[in-house]
Amino acid sequence: MFKVIKKSKKTKARIGRLMTEHGSIETPVFMPPATKGYLKGLGTDDIQDIESQIILVNTYHLYLKPGEKYIKKFGGIHKFMNWNFPILSDSGGFQVWSLNKRNGKKLVKINEKGAEFTSVIDGTKHFFTPEKSVQIQHDLGVDIVMAFDQCAPDELNEKESKEILDKTNRWLLRNIKEHNKLNLKNKTKKLLFGIAQGGKYINLRKSAINFIDELDVDGVALGGETIGYNMEETKKLLDKLNDNFPKDKPIYTMGLGGNPQDMVDVIIRGIDMMDCVNPARLARHGELFIGKLDLKSFKIKSKEKDNVIKISQSKFKDDKKPIDEDCQCFTCRNYSRAYLRYLYLMNESLYLRLATIHNIHFANQIINKIKDFIKHE
Repeated sequence: MFKVIKKSKKTKARIGRLMTEHGSIETPVFMPPATKGYLKGLGTDDIQDIESQIILVNTYHLYLKPGEKYIKKFGGIHKFMNWNFPILSDSGGFQVWSLNKRNGKKLVKINEKGAEFTSVIDGTKHFFTPEKSVQIQHDLGVDIVMAFDQCAPDELNEKESKEILDKTNRWLLRNIKEHNKLNLKNKTKKLLFGIAQGGKYINLRKSAINFIDELDVDGVALGGETIGYNMEETKKLLDKLNDNFPKDKPIYTMGLGGNPQDMVDVIIRGIDMMDCVNPARLARHGELFIGKLDLKSFKIKSKEKDNVIKISQSKFKDDKKPIDEDCQCFTCRNYSRAYLRYLYLMNESLYLRLATIHNIHFANQIINKIKDFIKHE
């Protein structure tokens, strides 16, 4: 299902090809989250135009609304969305965990069987088991199913992190059994990724990766709060874990990609797949990516702090330049900073579309530059 095409001579980066029921994906790849079955402000034609090969949807959210059975009646999430390319689904494990983290209330009860949680929509009680999560994802019809796991917060000690890791591993065995049963029953070839927990503890992470690699799964995801939220800690983890990464499976950092530099930093450390809501979210809030990738240092460089411009600033009022002069996205080819600032200040919905197109396309362009570098090394 996954084949490494070429490895970088200078870094740990690699180009690979992942085969799915809806086509192949060239890695490394950024997966923009269409969490609830849509990417705010964009149609699926826009997502194609910005060269996104695969998108991500969320099991938890689609289960609550409109419901996986409803989507199944339409022939699956691809037909429902009018997206004919690969889709990966988050299993809902992180969302269930984050209910407590976000609200400060005990909205979730987790035991060996699974997780009971309270819907934020109507207050009803629900229960996810590993089997239930896999069933929902198969009903949605996604190409890549994520194992149902328990997320490990950063503040846990090693013993607590190991307890979560061990439970996630036990759940993974149940995920695999249900996934294989449904693939056989429905005559499908959906992929399944295991999730390695272990928090910030290297020995636990290595143990989790080795455990997953020996099982009948198609990819290894690195989960938990550390990944993506704390980039300095994430980079240290990846530097120490790279030698343990499977050579024949894609490695996926979940929830990582807050800005293009984060993507570059993990790709050169051996990561094949990543996703994050931040590029689209930042766009909506007026922060637009700029900069040029230096292929000697693998740093994105510009004159602006954090390689973003805040389009609401008055200095852009009469600026006729595109967001980024090297960017080839639809927005940069057709619109000025001044016009985008005007749209933003007017709270015009067109701004949402144009800004989101730019930020995601910019991220994809940066990744493509790394691929081109590897191909011509």
